Amino acid sequence: MQRIIIGTAGHVDHGKSLLAKTLTGVDPDRLPEEKKREMTIDLGFVFFPINEQEEVAIIDVPGHERFLKTMIAGANSIRMVLFVVAADEGIMPQTVEHLDVLKLMHIEKGMIVITKIDRIAKEYVAVVEQDIGKLVKGSFLENAPIFAVSSLTKQGIDEYKNALRDFCKDIKPLPDDGIFRCPIDRIFTMKGFGTVVAGTVLSGRIKKSDTIELLPEAKKTRIRNLQVHNEPVKEVIAGQRAAFNLMDLTTRDVFRGCELSIPDYLEPTQVIDGRVSLLAKAQKPLKNNDVVRFHKGACEVISRVITLDKEKIEPGDEGFVQFRLEKPVVGVRNERFLIRSYTPIKVIGGGNLLEIYAKKKGCRFRKERIDYLNKLQTVENEDVVEIVMYYAFYPIAGEKELVKLTNLPINIVSAQVQRLLEKDVILRLKDKSIVHHKLLEELKKKCLISVEKYTNANPLEVLMGKGELARVLKISHSRLLERTLEELREEGKIELNARGIKIVGFEIKISSKAQRMSDAIENFALERGFKPFKFNDIIYGLSKQDPGQVRDLLNYLLKNDMIIEILKGIYLHKKMLEQAKSKLIQHIKREGSIRAIECRNLLGVSREATKQILDYSFNHGITIRTKGTHRLPEAKEQG
Repeated sequence: MQRIIIGTAGHVDHGKSLLAKTLTGVDPDRLPEEKKREMTIDLGFVFFPINEQEEVAIIDVPGHERFLKTMIAGANSIRMVLFVVAADEGIMPQTVEHLDVLKLMHIEKGMIVITKIDRIAKEYVAVVEQDIGKLVKGSFLENAPIFAVSSLTKQGIDEYKNALRDFCKDIKPLPDDGIFRCPIDRIFTMKGFGTVVAGTVLSGRIKKSDTIELLPEAKKTRIRNLQVHNEPVKEVIAGQRAAFNLMDLTTRDVFRGCELSIPDYLEPTQVIDGRVSLLAKAQKPLKNNDVVRFHKGACEVISRVITLDKEKIEPGDEGFVQFRLEKPVVGVRNERFLIRSYTPIKVIGGGNLLEIYAKKKGCRFRKERIDYLNKLQTVENEDVVEIVMYYAFYPIAGEKELVKLTNLPINIVSAQVQRLLEKDVILRLKDKSIVHHKLLEELKKKCLISVEKYTNANPLEVLMGKGELARVLKISHSRLLERTLEELREEGKIELNARGIKIVGFEIKISSKAQRMSDAIENFALERGFKPFKFNDIIYGLSKQDPGQVRDLLNYLLKNDMIIEILKGIYLHKKMLEQAKSKLIQHIKREGSIRAIECRNLLGVSREATKQILDYSFNHGITIRTKGTHRLPEAKEQG
């Protein structure tokens, strides 16, 4: 079964379709309008046998400049090209433009065919051949074999057929172990079958009756029937030209540029980062915010270009860009694309996709982002997971999300994740998301800097709240912040409680006036002894003080754990509270329990104060209540 796709290329009316028909016996021009106008306007498909068991598909593309986007759609899937130049006209504008497309699409193999040699003298064929040699110098066709033929007289055809068969035998089929993908370039209906779509399988394999997803429409359907070269098959694999009879879809649901893939693998996107090379013959630089025609697979979408690493890309130069597309597309890392100028419509460059689900914010001139895109260009598949995670600024939800971000099969992703976990390169958070250690280490540094900065700016606050820290660091992932703070506490770098974060050993500096007032509040609390107090008690006790400043400094002492809020709005100096707890515990250990009256006599305070202290003891698990008495919990009694 054929697994190699050959494409024709060349100027309009240079004999591409007739050559394909001569090679196969089948006319690739199937549309009535093509017959009437004697010009290819859509993709045509014929099949050329290379031996008794195998054949290759030939995609015949239009040569007219008005149909260049159709030619680009065909070039997306070819492995080699039949580069056609008519002997009677020689090199023409679309000859050059088609060669530019082929080079930008990184087509690596091809044969050059000079057609219509019956129309000119033999010596002029040599001149055309010399002109072609100059045109293709430095390209993948520089050393390509050249054949001179006539499709009308059949001169040179048999020799060319034999050479083409030998050439095809040296082309290795595409590997079929990847994720199934097939861009759609033909849509039609068949009586008794319904909607049929066709395309070239780029990767992977899929079987009849399998569930499949139509993208970017995100519609799931099942494959009713499969065909390769008009023959029913049970399975199609990478490199084959295939037709899919899909259930529950009409021709209105599908358009050229859609793609078939396995469910829940690809997601539509409208923001993609990539690297673009601008043709040296481009008439002007590619500038930030320019509008272009973006071609990928069989789709064409208007897009705005954001230059990422330079203000503009000059003709002949290259650079990183972000495409902000008018309509969603699907793609994978390293997939090729082309761009044409918005007007006049000319091919100006192309490149490869790098970050499929890119972010708009802060995308320009960021060293870390440029480093990431550089790595994505060169990284091998076995290291993609680590690179993606190294540069991610948020935890990855899990292996399924990594499949989408890396465009690797789940078994490869899972193996890489397990290897990196075992090497402690990455770690898994409590919610099963995964994060690179580098991100955690950077966040730990940023946390310490942010807390210190906040405390210096707000010395009376003492602690920085977790919510405020998350806002400053722009962390929306609570588990990531939780893990970061846990590690800092385990390392002895921060103190952490329900109210917030404090750096261990960090000296808080307040004004001398504030310090005097703080000392006054603390002395007031100590003089109260075991008698709890309220805020108003401080105001009355410290006459002629600003209530607002007193409130701020009370909060300062609370956050420093110098004064404790034993009940809502009820306070006690920490030293006095510790003494009260000690007396209480010693009495209970000696007597077995304590009643309210005994506690009142023990501490020398009022009935209300006794109740407040006993309520605090009960609320904090220091004592338990039993029939009007308080005793220690069993664990404390044993201790």
